[in-house]
Amino acid sequence: MKKALKTLLYTEWLNFKTEKSLLLFALLILLAGGYGIYSGRAEIQRQRANISHLDTLYQDNIAELKAKYPDTADAGDIGYYHAVFATHMPDSWAALSVGQRDANPYYLKLRLVAVHNQLYSSENTNPDKLATGSFDLAFVLVFLLPLFIIAICFNLFSAEKERGTLALVLSQPISLSTFLLGKLLFRFGLVVLLVALLIAAGVLFTGAQADGRVLIWLSATTLYSMFWFGVCYAFIVLKKSSAFNAICLLGVWLLLTIIAPAVINVVSQISQPVTEGMALTLKQREEVHAGWDKPKDETFKRFFAHYPQYRNTSPVTGRFAWKWYFAFQELGDRSVESLYQTYLSKLQSRAELANRLCMVSAPATLQVLLNAAGGTDLQSHLGFVQSARQFHHRLKAYYYPFLFTDKPFLHADYDGEPRHIYQARSDAAAINMAMLTLLAITIIVFVIATIIQCFTTSELK
Repeated sequence: MKKALKTLLYTEWLNFKTEKSLLLFALLILLAGGYGIYSGRAEIQRQRANISHLDTLYQDNIAELKAKYPDTADAGDIGYYHAVFATHMPDSWAALSVGQRDANPYYLKLRLVAVHNQLYSSENTNPDKLATGSFDLAFVLVFLLPLFIIAICFNLFSAEKERGTLALVLSQPISLSTFLLGKLLFRFGLVVLLVALLIAAGVLFTGAQADGRVLIWLSATTLYSMFWFGVCYAFIVLKKSSAFNAICLLGVWLLLTIIAPAVINVVSQISQPVTEGMALTLKQREEVHAGWDKPKDETFKRFFAHYPQYRNTSPVTGRFAWKWYFAFQELGDRSVESLYQTYLSKLQSRAELANRLCMVSAPATLQVLLNAAGGTDLQSHLGFVQSARQFHHRLKAYYYPFLFTDKPFLHADYDGEPRHIYQARSDAAAINMAMLTLLAITIIVFVIATIIQCFTTSELK
């Protein structure tokens, strides 16, 4: 059998060099992968450029305020008119799997006012673009690689039968199982080679850090390829026509890559509804707006319950004072704290449910894994939002001593203002879970294919 396999593999290599369709398919997947790498790199470069430009905007804002207040300033004026930025820096692998970075904001403009309305602001984005996702290397591997595998495998048995060469093959001292195995092994080796070339090119072209994630990507896509070879083999051993195999395999691709992820998204939204977001926004706005009409003594009494260190601040005698304004802004945030925690918890639960449901779809599982490896998944975004909220606490801790001790704000005080950069990082737990799921799905598919083969062995001989 070993000698027969070597002969088959060599024969397949000769056929590959002369078979224009195989060469064309291989060239197309390489071109698609190359464009995916370029497109993903361009998107992340655009985001990095925008993040770099934020520092210029920040410094320009400080220069304007220094010109407006040439000597000293009330810290309330600075806190209200001065904007700082919370930034979500992409990981070096983000260009290969952009994930949700094109759907969620990667920077937030923050002022000292109530924070929750500021946490969920984002740029307007074309919904059609979000529906299709970014055309990156992950897109090519998840969506287009299975089509390539189907194209080179759907007629392995049926073509021999339809051309009338099957009897000639079986007249040789080789079993049909060995014959099909040799064809599949050659094609599997070709796919792994192409995938390895694309990953290597992606790492080199995008500057991704050559760490353990190279092995993770290669292992995951190899498992994913094995899954689709198992699916193809399950239909091959049914000994149907090429047209039947092609239609059924394309149907499976459509089901697993398009329909299943959409169903997973709908089921997770229905099973884990998150209604607190709107309630949180409305309640905070109502609390802040009502602050204008409440007695100042009542506002300060509630504020000092959270910040007793400022009880000795000078009283507000006029109609308006920044310390009073920011006090009821603070109370607006405090009023929705429990809603925010519930909202965050439900978002986490929904994301975890969606990840668990992905086990019914190998493409969805691979997408989860690649996004987690590049720090471009929902968990990374939620981590960024939480870090931005903590950053806002640091801003308040910096400005409140100026406000509530009536200390003037000097030009030199801008230098002490806190800054924020959140670095995206891979999620090891999500990667491990997705890898185990891919392994389990692949084993199940091969078990099913083996059972089908056992039932059809006598007819294939």
